[in-house]
Formats: sequence, C-alpha cells, structure tokens
Amino acid sequence: MKWYDKTGNGHDVVISSRIRLARNLDEFPFTTKLDNASSKKVADKVVEALKENLNKNLKVTEMNSLSQNKNVLVEDHVISPDFTTETSLERVLVTDEEENLSIMINEEDHVRIQAIFSGFELDMAYEEACRADDALSKSLSLAFDDTLGYLTACPTNLGTGLRASVMLHLPAMCAYGYIKSLSALMTKIGLTVRGIYGEGSDAEACMYQLSNQVTLGISETDAIEKLKNAVNQIVAKERELRSQMVKDPSISLQDKLWRSYGTLKYARKLDTTEAARLISNVRLGVVCGIINECKDVNLVKLLFEIMPYHIADKFPDAISPEKRDIYRASFIREQLS
Repeated sequence: MKWYDKTGNGHDVVISSRIRLARNLDEFPFTTKLDNASSKKVADKVVEALKENLNKNLKVTEMNSLSQNKNVLVEDHVISPDFTTETSLERVLVTDEEENLSIMINEEDHVRIQAIFSGFELDMAYEEACRADDALSKSLSLAFDDTLGYLTACPTNLGTGLRASVMLHLPAMCAYGYIKSLSALMTKIGLTVRGIYGEGSDAEACMYQLSNQVTLGISETDAIEKLKNAVNQIVAKERELRSQMVKDPSISLQDKLWRSYGTLKYARKLDTTEAARLISNVRLGVVCGIINECKDVNLVKLLFEIMPYHIADKFPDAISPEKRDIYRASFIREQLS
C-alpha cells in the first residue's frame, strides 16, 4: 500500500500532510564534506539506530541499486528529486510498509525524516516523524547548539529543522483568480505556496503545497499550529467558492466537468498535463456531487499513477512520450470503467 491508497480527514480539499525533519550526526561533517567511506559509516549508524529503537517493519534500500524506480518514488513524494542524483556518497532509503515514513540518509543532511499521510493529518505526521527522531536520539548524538538549535547543512533549516507542508486541491480558488493574492498573503505570515512537487515545480491539476518558511526562533508545535490555522482558512474559502460555482445557474461548469469526464473515459492518447487537468476537473465534479459515475474511484491515486515514470514502470515498452501518452489514456479508461 501507499499513503494515497487511503482518503484522510478533509480529503475533498487536503490531499496530504507532511512533516520533514533535518538531522545530522555531530561526529561527522556535513554531506558536502563526506567521502564515500564516511557516508557509509553514517548510513550504517542510522540504519542500526532505527532498527534497534523503532518498533516497525522497515525496508532498507541502497539508492544505487535503483534505476527509474527512483523517479517513481519522487512522483509519490517519498523522496526528494535531489536524492536521485548521482553521487559518490552511500545513499540509503529507509521506509515503512505503507511509505508513510521515509528516511533519506546522506541527502543534503545526514538524515531527512519524512512522514506523509493522506488528508489533513499534520498531527499524525508529526507524531510519526518524532518517533523516528526519538529512535535516532536514543543511540546517536545529533548536531545541536543551545542557541541555534539543530545544525543543518543549509542555514534556512537551522533551529527546529522542521518543514511542515500540506498539499491542497484548489480548483475553485484557481477559477476565481485567488492564487496570486493567496501566495502574497501566505508569504507575509511566514508560509510559502509552491507547486505540486515543491520549489520550482508547476501547480499541475490545481494542486499547491503550503509550508512553513521559518525554522529558527519558533517551536515545532508553533510552526505546525500556524500552518494548521492557515489551512483551515483556505479550506473554508475553497469550499465557499465551490458552493458558489455549483449554484451558478449557467450550464458552463457542468459542461466543463462532464466534458473532462468524457475525455478521460474515451480518449486514446493523453499527455501528463492534460490528464492531470482533466482529473482535477472530474475530482471537483465528484466532491461537489455533480459526477457520481466515478465516485468510488480514488482520483488522487489515479493522479499519481499517471505520472510519466509510473507509466514507464507499469508498461516497460512505453519508451517514447507518444507511447506513454497512449498507455496513460488506456490505463485511465481501465480505472474509470
């Protein structure tokens, strides 16, 4: 199973909640100064501490053993794009059975703990990340300063080392032109709005990530509470705008949503961008009670499974973009039938 196989709290607007903690071992330099032998020592120590202290069935994967599967993990938000790059360092991924917990060893920091859950479940994600953090602390000495907090390779993570983020589906706010003003407002209160895959990525399918910017001079719980308060307001606004859209007496919205459903159900070739946009429209139709034909289909799961590397992984002979577009359309028709 994967984290998106389930639907969590507030799933009509909130796709996922994620907590990431950056940690380093104080006996080793940051990864930019590590050689292969030292990075292997870091990996061995971290894996041993997790196995010894974390009461979970863990899967340990050496990243050099993976090929394009690395990019499937990126599309699933299990690892960062940086973790797939070629390096002389020993990079290891530790995950639990459902990939709610993933721990990247020797990325930008020695350890990146990530907990991700479907829906609005920041508290659950935080508890999961803290359990892994505690497991490390029981056996290892982490780089910490009484004034600065946790020491990290990038100064922007100093302090708590925490990044809390929530992925939101905001088709109504997109339609009414609220995203630009939302982004400006969030920046003023120390939060940032990014695309579906974080910094520098596009907002495909009206999906946006909202996360904290400040890690120094604020506690972990305060940072999470600020994010939760902002998300609650955004969710309320998105639902209000959706109600306005549905009450519109014109037929244009229903036509747009039903056309999207029809295209997904019968198209023979779809690229990622078009397919994601259409799935976004159909999902809006389902949660608003307009389209009931696919109300039992997990459209969030479908959205991730039609990404390029997922399609290439499912269909090994999809070696060209055109082939992937054909297989993508076929896969979507199968899921909707």
